Amino acid sequence: MNAYTGDKVEVTGKGIQVTHRNGMKETIENGRFRMEDKYGRTIVDRKATMADFDRMKSL
Repeated sequence: MNAYTGDKVEVTGKGIQVTHRNGMKETIENGRFRMEDKYGRTIVDRKATMADFDRMKSL
């Protein structure tokens, strides 16, 4: 949990997931980047980039 932003970051052998305090989720798994709103609806589903990995790891 990032005390400054309130983001929860989970890193596993399969990928990385960030849950923002507003309920939005960002996930990288199997080379795909997926963003969901707080209701679980997919907003973005595309191939993950290094910029995605770097940004999520920095949270």
